[in-house]
Amino acid sequence: MPLARADENAGVFQSTGVQHFSGGWGWRHVVILLVFMVVFICYADRTNIGIVLAQHDFPGIPHRSKGSILSAFFVGYLSTQILGGVLAQKWGGKATLLLAATTWTFFDVLTPMFAFAGFTPLYLCRVGVGLGEGLLMPTQHALVNFWVPAHERAFLIAVVTCGQEFGSVLANLLSPQLLKGGVTCVFSAWGLTAMLAALLFLWLAASAPELHTSCVRTGEALWIQQRREAPHFAEVRRAHAAEPVMAQSLLGKPCVLAIIAAHAGVNYAWYVVLSWMPTFFAEAHGLDLAARPHLLAAPYAAGLVGVLLAGRASDALVARGLRVRHARKAAQLVGALGVLFFLQLAARAESAGWASTWMMAVLFFGRTQSLGFWVNMVDVCPQTAATLMGVSNTVGTIPGIVGQPITQSILSASGSWSAVFGIGGVVGVAAAVVFAAFGDDKPIDTRATRSDSVDAGRAQDTLDSAIGKPNDIE
Repeated sequence: MPLARADENAGVFQSTGVQHFSGGWGWRHVVILLVFMVVFICYADRTNIGIVLAQHDFPGIPHRSKGSILSAFFVGYLSTQILGGVLAQKWGGKATLLLAATTWTFFDVLTPMFAFAGFTPLYLCRVGVGLGEGLLMPTQHALVNFWVPAHERAFLIAVVTCGQEFGSVLANLLSPQLLKGGVTCVFSAWGLTAMLAALLFLWLAASAPELHTSCVRTGEALWIQQRREAPHFAEVRRAHAAEPVMAQSLLGKPCVLAIIAAHAGVNYAWYVVLSWMPTFFAEAHGLDLAARPHLLAAPYAAGLVGVLLAGRASDALVARGLRVRHARKAAQLVGALGVLFFLQLAARAESAGWASTWMMAVLFFGRTQSLGFWVNMVDVCPQTAATLMGVSNTVGTIPGIVGQPITQSILSASGSWSAVFGIGGVVGVAAAVVFAAFGDDKPIDTRATRSDSVDAGRAQDTLDSAIGKPNDIE
């Protein structure tokens, strides 16, 4: 097949070395799976500290300080959310993701050494882990924004999101066993896994399909550009200087504030469950986590199933004519009510088995609820989704900071898991109501139409990248 060039008038490829792509499996799925892999390792790393603290005592770290140690992560995590969005827009998602993975892995591997050194060193180390992981969430939205066509959005974002549950499942299954070899074994094993995942991402991924040589040559890059709302990657980088002004104007929009409120409300219950579930099973039910790790892992597996089913159902409903915003709001409301109900059943469970069963329902509905606002960020801000994610996750992390000492105080005063879980459930329902009232689906940051993003000049950029450049280093 002869080498190609772009038709400057029509913005389409003539008969060239660039193949015709008609959908189906492609490089976008490979990249999404790579992002999923990095996300699940990220969540395994943040889950491990709760597992270790529930089963291991460190000299110089009193039991009453556990809530502060758990909240330290969120101090760092909050600090780099907006920075992650800015860097993802400026450098590209690939470089920012690699920076994130390197940073959190460095501090994660050092956790045992700092833990034995005392409270303050461990606290600062966990802040460092949070600094690295805080870069990841907005970065994954930047990658999804470029790689996922609109009609596949809910399900493929669900695939990335379920990495959170998958990481928690693996951590709860494997880390108690690794802990038998010592605390260092837990963090070193997961640190090595993170570095291997980062190398795979470096080798196989790119910040956008138009920068990925193989994706361009198969024709998939142009196919994605024609079906997404985001403009060409180069245009986003050129517009980066004006973005702070645009971001400030968007923050006053009711639909954006609704996303942020939903994010914060969901996160309160999510972070309480993520950080305290090992303690709940160990103290309320006397569970030996190493002997029966499946009871702790099962809820996260249910969350994984929940987010995938919700994503598939959402795309199917939209394809059948349901308005996008109604699909997002339904996920929020149904999920919030399910979480509120099943959290109370879990708090009143008479055995570890029943507690695990009810927690499975909690995470199934909880991840359904989360999908509503996660996907809606790309719905309303296709060009600045990474920045919006950074801002939203900054606010959404505050419950992670305040929720840990609040939970510790409630448990120290009354030992009431019903009160702990009840607060989380009510906050989640209130947030879902706000989202249902003010959420929308109309893009509010679009500078140009989607067709403009695949005009002749941009198609030529895509072809040039295929002919003359290897996979991007951005």
